[in-house]
Amino acid sequence: MSIWGTLSRIDCSAHIEKKGQFSYMSWSWCWSIVKEHYPAASWHLEPEVIFPDGTVEVRITVSIEDQTATMWLPVMDFKNNAKPNPTSRDVSDTRMRCLVKCVAVGFGLGHYIYAGESTPQEKVVEENTLMIQAGAQINDCLERDDYPGAAQLWDEWQEEELKIIARAPSKGGQLTTNNRAKLKETAFRHALNETRGIDMSGVQQ
Repeated sequence: MSIWGTLSRIDCSAHIEKKGQFSYMSWSWCWSIVKEHYPAASWHLEPEVIFPDGTVEVRITVSIEDQTATMWLPVMDFKNNAKPNPTSRDVSDTRMRCLVKCVAVGFGLGHYIYAGESTPQEKVVEENTLMIQAGAQINDCLERDDYPGAAQLWDEWQEEELKIIARAPSKGGQLTTNNRAKLKETAFRHALNETRGIDMSGVQQ
């Protein structure tokens, strides 16, 4: 899944603060989510622009995997008007707000805030040929007690897609009742953790 596809699905509503009529997302939470999904992500300051009237514009560049985005934001007062001769604290706060905006507009995390929405728009997930094939492959792995193989296939899909893939045959799914039960077994959970890079050696099955 793309970076935008991953980050834009995250609900940020619990980390949004209201100041007057404007909404702001916590920069520390924003960046922690980015690093959780993309540990190698980084950001840096671009040269600030000082205009003849004494107002200042800050610029931030964010890099995630092979993608880079730059965003700019003027130092503003409580009415969101450009502020002449801002203090160092004003500039510092604006840098953090600019970081959040760059992540949102460039990579999708909380982008709906800038579109005036309160939560991300839900996308209806529908079954497709790839899901049907994945369900059949996972079912085959579980029939053979190949938990690592099933886990690798399982980890390629998002939660809402997995709900469809794991449906019982009576509802159009591919997994038998016995194999659906195996998804809850410790052996499968351990295999899934191993697939995600979590060392489960020495942990009792």
